[in-house]
Parts: sequence; C-alpha cells; structure tokens
Amino acid sequence: MQTLVASPRIGLRPITSKNATMCLTYGRFSSGVSVRSLQTQVRAQPEQKTPPTVPGSEEELPPWVRREKERELQAKEGASGLPWGLCLLFSVFTAIAAVGSIFEFVDRNAIFGVIQPDNPVWAPILLFFGVTGFPTAGYLFIQGVNGFNSDAERQDKLDGYL
Repeated sequence: MQTLVASPRIGLRPITSKNATMCLTYGRFSSGVSVRSLQTQVRAQPEQKTPPTVPGSEEELPPWVRREKERELQAKEGASGLPWGLCLLFSVFTAIAAVGSIFEFVDRNAIFGVIQPDNPVWAPILLFFGVTGFPTAGYLFIQGVNGFNSDAERQDKLDGYL
C-alpha cells in the first residue's frame, strides 16, 4: 500500500515512488483503494512537528532585519568612490569625448568654435583628451561593473540566494 501525506492546504497527496504513482479519479485511486479508507489511515498517523529554531541564528532572521543589519554595516564602512551607475555614465561620456577629440584633431575643426586650429594650445588640448580619454573610460567602466557586481552579490545575500 502506498503512504499518503496529509497537508492542511493541499489535502491528501500520494507519496510517489519510482515505479508507480497513484492518481485520484472520481473518489478512488487507480489501485482501487477508496479515499475514505485512506483518510482514516492518514488521520491515525501522528503529526510531525518541526524542531524549534534557535533565536539569534543568522539564517532564521527575517529579511527586513538582515537588510537593516547590512545597512548599518555599510554605513560604518562608508561608501568609497562614485556609485556604479555614475561610473558607467561617466565612462560613456569620456569615451565619446575621446573619440570626438580625435575627429576634431583629424578634421582640424575649432574646439567648441572658440579655440581655432592656428592657436598653439589647440593641438595639446585635443591630444590630451584623445590620449587620456580611452584609459579613463576603461577604468570607469571596470569600476562601474565591479560596483554593480558587488551590489548584486550583497542583494543576493540579503535575499538568501547565496
């Protein structure tokens, strides 16, 4: 005979084995046992209670308590540098400025219509932005991605996935 488990939400549900499962069809299981006889057998079994949890254990804290503890720790450590979203945004701006500086230098256009190509500071300004812009954009991009990954990992820990 197959063992049934009673649950207040689900009612009777069979414990399945590898070889056969019992399915409920019109008040009878496919094995021919009536639902009433199984209900009386299930009621006769004592309920299994879960052991009490130890208060103060880290795994049993509610999510809102864990979030508050994490915020307190983060406030003590202090935030260093820019938020990851600003790092990514400034990375994009810097890369665009570097590419634009190279195009302005090649096409010999004035910088913002103010500094003309015959000015002695025209070439150093454009070369400075063109040469230093790409490494700066790469650095800001890496900082932004690392910041996002650390925030995502912290949120996964708070949600209980890690």
